[in-house]
Amino acid sequence: DDPSPTVRNAAARALFDLQPDYAASFTRALRNGSPDRRRRIGAALAESGLANEAIGNLAGESREKTYGAFSLLFLMVKAGELQPLMKAIEDHPNLEVRLTAITLLSLSGQPETVPAFRRLSVRGSLPAEVRSATMEAIHQISNRSREGAASVA
Repeated sequence: DDPSPTVRNAAARALFDLQPDYAASFTRALRNGSPDRRRRIGAALAESGLANEAIGNLAGESREKTYGAFSLLFLMVKAGELQPLMKAIEDHPNLEVRLTAITLLSLSGQPETVPAFRRLSVRGSLPAEVRSATMEAIHQISNRSREGAASVA
């Protein structure tokens, strides 16, 4: 809750380093936090470098590290921080990481990913597999949104 982003980033890094189950501490903090606190936690995960480290572990050889990375990034997305994964989709050198980032964003169901995916799906400079995966993600998120709206009605 410190007003300084530097202090928040250091706190996120310290929390990450202290806990053997990296996502567990952030899960509790996000579950119990106000929307503003969740947003700050998501930003601290991104700005502290933890998100980039996790993105690097998405294609790792260790299942434990990959699962931990996926969990941490999913929490970050649920807190509203999308930019590190969108950047990975655009320019990460590993195609598997790009596709995993798309999957993660799609599974999060965050409606704000749809406009970003639309922009990516028409970028001719991206590999065809990435553009195709973004279009599939748009379809999945849109279907879930329609199903959710229908069940509320």
